Amino acid sequence: MGKSLNRFIRKMNIQNRLVISFAILSLIPLLVTGYFAYYTSSKAIKTKISTSSIQLMNQVSENIQNELTKLENDSVDIAFSDIIQNTLIDFHTMDEWKRNDAELKMQSMLAKRFSFNHSVSDVLVYTMLQEKIIAYGDVSFKFNLTSDFLNGIFVQTATNNGVPLWTIESSEDEVRESSYRTTNYGSVGILLTRSFKSFDGIPVGYMIMRIDEKHILKKFKDINLGQGSDIFIINGKGTVISSQNPEMKAAKPYLDQSLIEELKKNKEDDSYSFTSTVSGKRNLIAYNYIPSADWYVISIIPFTYLNDESIKTSIYIIFLGIFCFLLALILSYYVSKSISKPLKHLLNSMNNVKIGNLVTRIEDNSSDELGKVATNFNHMVAEIKYLIDEVTKKEKLKRVAELKTLQAQINPHFLSNSLNTVRWMANIQKAESISSIITSLIQLLHGCMGKGSVLISLQEEMEYVKDYLNIMAFRDYDKFKVHYEMEESIMNFHVPKFILQPIVENCLLHGLEPKEGQGLIIIKGYRIGEDLKIIITDTGIGINNNTLNDLMGESSSNKKHGLSGIGIRNVDERIKLYFGEKYGIAIQSFPNLYTTVEITLPAVGEEDLGKYAEGTYSR
Repeated sequence: MGKSLNRFIRKMNIQNRLVISFAILSLIPLLVTGYFAYYTSSKAIKTKISTSSIQLMNQVSENIQNELTKLENDSVDIAFSDIIQNTLIDFHTMDEWKRNDAELKMQSMLAKRFSFNHSVSDVLVYTMLQEKIIAYGDVSFKFNLTSDFLNGIFVQTATNNGVPLWTIESSEDEVRESSYRTTNYGSVGILLTRSFKSFDGIPVGYMIMRIDEKHILKKFKDINLGQGSDIFIINGKGTVISSQNPEMKAAKPYLDQSLIEELKKNKEDDSYSFTSTVSGKRNLIAYNYIPSADWYVISIIPFTYLNDESIKTSIYIIFLGIFCFLLALILSYYVSKSISKPLKHLLNSMNNVKIGNLVTRIEDNSSDELGKVATNFNHMVAEIKYLIDEVTKKEKLKRVAELKTLQAQINPHFLSNSLNTVRWMANIQKAESISSIITSLIQLLHGCMGKGSVLISLQEEMEYVKDYLNIMAFRDYDKFKVHYEMEESIMNFHVPKFILQPIVENCLLHGLEPKEGQGLIIIKGYRIGEDLKIIITDTGIGINNNTLNDLMGESSSNKKHGLSGIGIRNVDERIKLYFGEKYGIAIQSFPNLYTTVEITLPAVGEEDLGKYAEGTYSR
C-alpha cells in the first residue's frame, strides 16, 4: 500500500504535489483547529485560574491563620494571667463574694483587651469540676452552652492536652432565653477551647473563647471568582465553618461528603487544585489547608464559566481557518512554481558537474533557501576544483619529501658507521674515555634517527638519559652528580621515546651550567595506582617566569645547543596526544634553590601497547 501510494505520488511533478499538499494541509488544520483551540485555550484558562485560585486561597488562608494565631496567643495570655491562675487554684476555698470579685476583675481585664476587637463575643473559664466563670461577655444575656455539647468539647480538649481545639456551635448548641444574642452576636459562633495548667504544671481548668462566624466571613466575603463561583470553609469532619453562599449554612454538615474525601486525598498528594462534580456539575476546586484548626478554605468555579471564553475563541478560529484555506489555495500555485523552477535549474547544473564540467555555475541571487543552495552549489563546485588541484600539488610535494627523507636517513647512517670506526680505533689504542663517549653518542644517535616504535620501555629511555649524561660528564667535568631512585617494578612499563632526555638537558643548561660549583640531579620514578610518576629535580639556580614561559613555548632555547632540539612543550604535547589531557608535565621552581619537573604517565604494560599509536618505523 505504501509503495503504491509512493509510486502514485512520484508520478506527479513537484508543482502539482505542492498544490495538493497545501490544500490537504490547510483542510486538516481547519477540521482539528477548532477542537484543539477549544482544548488548549480551555486548559490554559483552567491552569491560570487554578494557579490564581490557589494563590488566592493561600492568601485567604494566611489571613485567617493570622487571625486564629492571634486569638490563640490571646488565649495563652489569658490562661497564664495572675488573676486567672490564682482564681482557679483557690476557687474551692473562696467564698461567693471573692468569686464574684475575681470574676469582675477578669471582665475588667479582658474588656480592655477585646473592647476594640469585636470578633470575640465571650470568654468563659471553667474549673476542673466544670464550674463556670464569665471572664468576658454580656452578663445580661449570658453565653450558655448545652451540657451535651459542653461535655463533648471538654473531652476533646482534655485529649488535646493544652493544644487549642477549634469547633463551631449554632443556636441549637446554646441555651438562649431571647433573640437578643442572635441579633447582636450572630447565630453561629466559632469556639476556641483549650485546657491549661498552673505554673507548677497542675491542670487547673478550661477556657472557651467565642468568635462570631461573621468575623471569619469578612476575610473572603467580597472576593468574586466569577459567575457561579463560591468560597467557603469546612473542617475535617465536613462541617461548614463559614460560607459566601447563603444556602450553605454554617455549623451544618456539607451535603456532598465525596468532596471531603477528595480534599483529604489531594492533601496527602500535595495537590491543591482538582476537578470534581458538585451538584451534578463539573467544577474546578482550589483549596488550602489550615492545620492548626483542621479547616479547608475552598473555592469552587464551575466549568461553564471557565469554558465560555474558550468556545468563543474556537468559533473565531474556525472562521479564520476557512479564510486561510481559501488563501492557501491561491498562494500555493505561486509558491510551488517558485520552488520547482529553481530545482529544475539546479538539476541541470548537477548533471553538468556529473559529466566533469567543473566550470558550471548557477546564477540565482535570491535570498531564500534555494538561493542559498545555489550559492553553496557554486562554492562546492569551486571547492572540488580547488581540492583536485591541491591533491595534485600535494602528490608532487609528497614525492619530493620522500626523497628528502631518504637523503636525511643516509647521512646519520654514514655518521654512525664512521663513529663506530673511531670507537674501534679508540679501543685498540686503549682510550677508554674516548670509547665511552663515542659509544654513548652512537646510542643517542640511533635514538635520534627515529628507529623503533613510539613507545619504548622505561629501561630503554633511562639508557638514553644515562648515555646523554655520560657525554655531558666528559664535557662539564665534575659539574654535576646524578642520583637515581627508580623502582625496579616500573622499568618494563612503556613510555614515549625521548621524554626524559629533554628534561635532563634543560636541568643542565638552565639550572646547573649558570651555577657556581657542583650541582645535583635527582631522578625518581615510582608507581601510584594506575599512573607512573617520574620526578627530575636539579639544585641549580631555578627558573624565572620568562624562562619558564620560553621553555613551555613553541620553541625551546636549547635547540641550537642541545642534542635533539625537542622542547619541554613538545614532550608535554606528545604525552597528552598519546594518553589524554590528564597526563603531562608540571614544573615547580624556587630561585637559587631547586627546580622540579614532575611527569605523570599511565602505567602501560606490554599487554596495553595495542591501545596507543605506534610510530612509523618498526624496531
